[in-house]
Amino acid sequence: MYMHQRLKGSNAASAVWIKLIAVTVAFPVLLRTGLPQEPMFYIFTGLAAMVWCVNDLIYFRAVNEHGAALLARLSPLGLIAIFIAWFFIRPELLHQYLQDGPRFAAVCAVLLFCVGCAVAVRRCPFSWQALKSIWFVIVASVIGTFLVKEAVDAAPVAKGVFGYVGIEAALMLLFYGAWFSLRDKAGGRAVFSRHGVKTGLVVGGFLVAAIILRTAAQQKVDHPAYVTMISMLDVVWLMVLTPLSGWKDRSNKWAGLGIAASALALAFLKVR
Repeated sequence: MYMHQRLKGSNAASAVWIKLIAVTVAFPVLLRTGLPQEPMFYIFTGLAAMVWCVNDLIYFRAVNEHGAALLARLSPLGLIAIFIAWFFIRPELLHQYLQDGPRFAAVCAVLLFCVGCAVAVRRCPFSWQALKSIWFVIVASVIGTFLVKEAVDAAPVAKGVFGYVGIEAALMLLFYGAWFSLRDKAGGRAVFSRHGVKTGLVVGGFLVAAIILRTAAQQKVDHPAYVTMISMLDVVWLMVLTPLSGWKDRSNKWAGLGIAASALALAFLKVR
């Protein structure tokens, strides 16, 4: 996201090139493992692809308008929303938390702290404007995550991850093609412009590599919260890098850091 901001990338170009690289990486693997055969996998993957198409275009535009550092501090609201929403999707999980009194009390304390941080964000005009621009991203993270989990669960383990990455990316490219042809021809031209190709390859290369490395890390650690903790250091790195690009971040940094810390705490408090 920092490179997208630094290079002043097109939201359309970054979104499309990520998927082009993902297809390039995933399909050689799928040629060996084969495609998932379960119909529900394709239904959930298709629905998720539609959600992520809109999500990516909004998020990349917001990065250019509000800065990657600020959005990195606000985006964990989506993780917190997923945490709460999952109690409605899997009611038996709430019962497990209620049986563990100290853990449930800690979760409540973290959520209250997050509410306080959200109030502080509301009082900061810069943070609030950024949050309003990515409200769909936060909602999409809940809906999209549910759809991704259902899709992956519907397919065999050996085919689920790369099957989802490859098929979802291919479907998103089809959706983007239709959108740019019918509604946003300028966005379509930006994808294959000289600047669009350059920024798209940089941004897409970093993000696809991050997805693969993060998946590998999840397989190697004994506690997945460790991966979440390391990944969320991007909040700190972006606060260091952003001033170097000349971007002035006038938002309430402490409120945003509190939100990120809340999401990290919930990762460690999850019932396994």
